[in-house]
Amino acid sequence: MWKDFFYFNKGEKRAIVILSLMIALMQVALWTTDYWLPLLPDKLTDTAAHQEALKRYQDSLPPKKAYVRSAGRIAKLSVFDPNTADSARLVSLGLRPYVAKNILKYRRKGGSFRKAEDFSRIYGIEPSQYARLKPYIRIDSVSRPVKGSRVSLPLDVPNDPVQPGLTEKTVSPLPVLPSERPAGVLTMDINRVDTTVLQQLKGVGAVTARRIMEYRNSLGGFHSVSQLQEIKGLYPETLSRLQSLLKIDTTQISKINANKASLEKLKAHPYLSFYQAKVIVELRKARSGIKGIHELSAFKEFSRGDIDRLKWYLSF
Repeated sequence: MWKDFFYFNKGEKRAIVILSLMIALMQVALWTTDYWLPLLPDKLTDTAAHQEALKRYQDSLPPKKAYVRSAGRIAKLSVFDPNTADSARLVSLGLRPYVAKNILKYRRKGGSFRKAEDFSRIYGIEPSQYARLKPYIRIDSVSRPVKGSRVSLPLDVPNDPVQPGLTEKTVSPLPVLPSERPAGVLTMDINRVDTTVLQQLKGVGAVTARRIMEYRNSLGGFHSVSQLQEIKGLYPETLSRLQSLLKIDTTQISKINANKASLEKLKAHPYLSFYQAKVIVELRKARSGIKGIHELSAFKEFSRGDIDRLKWYLSF
């Protein structure tokens, strides 16, 4: 019986089709008013009321962004730093993917851009592209030592919190394996240095240094150099060099109080999942506080490996 409600004769079907097309055309016309309305003859639009309405409508539109067409693609021009921009950002500026790849490869090998003109020397960047991008290039000050030269770095004085970090040595320009630490190699405490100090090492650019710092901050500090393997994007030779040059001061680790931290703060830690954080919150409520990490080992959500890692980052 329900089919009777949807039965239409030939004339009714034609009317429905025509009505649907008219609705669709009216909708398209409303969407494209700012394109076709100015093209109407003056006698149709030359009224004060219409001009005022048109002005109000155009003022209500969002401002158009600065887009240009480059190499067959639409590029969005805005300020960028070639020492830190990622591949997606570079491509959005109108550069071809292989050019963005060349820039990242140059930075991974320790290269940096000290002035805007250095950006034009990358293979694949055309003069017209560089001329268009030059006004948008902003380069932060980067300090890098000359290969094989001596660099003055803060001395490793425990009582000086303002100048953490390094002993004045000669930076080795050669790859160093974990078991091959030549005399005179720079050593540093990874839990105290900043990105500027890290970039003075061969093979560590601004992106790599930033990733190390971001991961250190999310952890609260490193307890072992082997944790560097958990950072995405580190090349094996860079990882080997860093592991041989770094030292760890575990007293610098910032721990989370498991009895006070919120669920959001707990699950934000790289070593805690949502379900593990939920167990901690519910357990401390049930027991009026957790006395030690050994209490977590009774739950299936925490493996032995989880306990070994978390003991460095949880306090009770």
